[in-house]
Amino acid sequence: MTLPSTLTVEELPLIFILSLPVIYWGYRHGLDAVIIAVIGVLFGMVFADTLGGAVISAVNTLWRFGSAMLSAGFGPELFTRLRETPGLIETPEQVRLLGTIVFALTSYAAFKIAYRRAGSKSNFLEGVFGAIGGAVTGYMIVTFLIQRHVTLPQVVQIVPTTQLPVFNVDANIVVLIALVVIVYAVQSTRAKKK
Repeated sequence: MTLPSTLTVEELPLIFILSLPVIYWGYRHGLDAVIIAVIGVLFGMVFADTLGGAVISAVNTLWRFGSAMLSAGFGPELFTRLRETPGLIETPEQVRLLGTIVFALTSYAAFKIAYRRAGSKSNFLEGVFGAIGGAVTGYMIVTFLIQRHVTLPQVVQIVPTTQLPVFNVDANIVVLIALVVIVYAVQSTRAKKK
């Protein structure tokens, strides 16, 4: 049995599969939680590199000092070793990875805060809206990470299913406003039933 030399993967199913955990989380916790989480995700997308850049200097200084201390101790060679030791984060790939770590930590914190503030869904309809919001949030997270880190090998080719919209900050704000309108509609229907 011979394997094909080129593996064709369509973009939309790949993003959907990678977004399944976020969709499930949205279904379990409802749209209120998704709205809180998506705000943190948007914050992380916008400020990941800025916050990462602010941390680089401190990380490199601590790394140089620790390495110099381990190799020279408190002797006269300490400052020479301190100047000669390279920083931990210097290449563009390492800077990008640090930005992604900041994004991941920000998103994780947003999901934890969303869980604590909003809890879980109260009915099936809220779970469905939460899953839809989770799909949008998952799409944003997956495309952000793919654009930052995935350089596909020659044997894998991703073929776009359709012309997918590229979410930038303006589109994300539109999605966020739409989610707020939906939550307002769900909350007002709940208030009318009481």
